[in-house]
Amino acid sequence: MPAKTVTVQTARAGPARAGPARAGTARDRTGFRATLDQGRPVYGPAVTGTAAAPILHGIGLCAADLTPGLEPAVVSTGLRYLVIPVSAAALARAAITAADFAGRLAAVGAQFAYLLDPDGLEGRHWTNDGRTEDIATGSAAGTVGAYLARAGRIALNQPFTLHQGRFTGRPSQIQVEPRGSAGDITRMLVGGQVVLVAAGTLRNLPPLAIMHQASTS
Repeated sequence: MPAKTVTVQTARAGPARAGPARAGTARDRTGFRATLDQGRPVYGPAVTGTAAAPILHGIGLCAADLTPGLEPAVVSTGLRYLVIPVSAAALARAAITAADFAGRLAAVGAQFAYLLDPDGLEGRHWTNDGRTEDIATGSAAGTVGAYLARAGRIALNQPFTLHQGRFTGRPSQIQVEPRGSAGDITRMLVGGQVVLVAAGTLRNLPPLAIMHQASTS
């Protein structure tokens, strides 16, 4: 199977970023690696004090569990994540317990939360009802890279490894690379090892794609 690069054109639905997303695969001695160019990150507000308290309480944490010198903040590379920097001990004991956790996130302009130990470069993410913990959240990895790059915690134009899934017994490694210069991060690359699990053929274009094709022809 050859390596390849594809471009997917997304359409805006609400406040999320829209535009081309390039995904490519490369073959090495261990198999295939895939990389997604998530584009330019969009930075939202920092979430502190009384605004952060209901969210922290909803995952069993408090302000004392936050990493000194860093603040929770909303970042998007397509989905709006509230990146919450915490200590390694807090990361280990965190769990979503609030039934209205999605509403608490919406109140600060976020769709999801991602807990991050910035020293260990390890994170955790759950569905908003807390029932399922993800082993590798690619959509969040780009926001984490953008967050850390803006804070000066990682080098630009160099990949780093984000760890996730250890607490589920299925540890993963995601390669993240912020591209750009200080104060102007232009692209977020996210990737890792992949395997083929299914193949298929799209026989008909979705309605939105047909409408877009008609409007540009």
